[in-house]
Amino acid sequence: MVSLDKWQDRPIEEANLFNPAFMCALIHDFLKDYVKAQADGAPITIVVIAMTATLHRASRERLPNRTVTPLYGWLQENEDLLVGFASRAKNIVPYVKEGILFGMATETLSAGEGHSLLPGAKKATFPKSFIDSTTAEMKSIIDRAKFMGRWLSNSGSEISVAAAWGVKP
Repeated sequence: MVSLDKWQDRPIEEANLFNPAFMCALIHDFLKDYVKAQADGAPITIVVIAMTATLHRASRERLPNRTVTPLYGWLQENEDLLVGFASRAKNIVPYVKEGILFGMATETLSAGEGHSLLPGAKKATFPKSFIDSTTAEMKSIIDRAKFMGRWLSNSGSEISVAAAWGVKP
């Protein structure tokens, strides 16, 4: 398993982009849209897949614009994005875990049945003032995380979605 450097030893870009509060808010936004179709919550594997695709610029920029686009057809048309995807997913797991732990501690994420996550009792969203003043790339990351929640919630079982992306649950 990949281990993380102590907070003070992390490169500034890594500390800013993958900080637990940011990851928690991104996961929370993903889950809010995911649970509209899957009330039981999102398996952690699906959360990792969503964060990996969302935070990887090439993947994020090529995601479809509509949830009616079939996941499996889109992956066939964009199979080059699958090269290295499993490795990227493995490398992002520690940051996702930090975000989940932060979310559990702040009650913005909660545990569902098995290994599923749900939005928590408290909100963890990006304020309008942040959205209005942030970069286009950050806006895209937030927007695509929400999209992934809607898209993956209707794309099949955890095992089939994970297999399509080339990762193991």
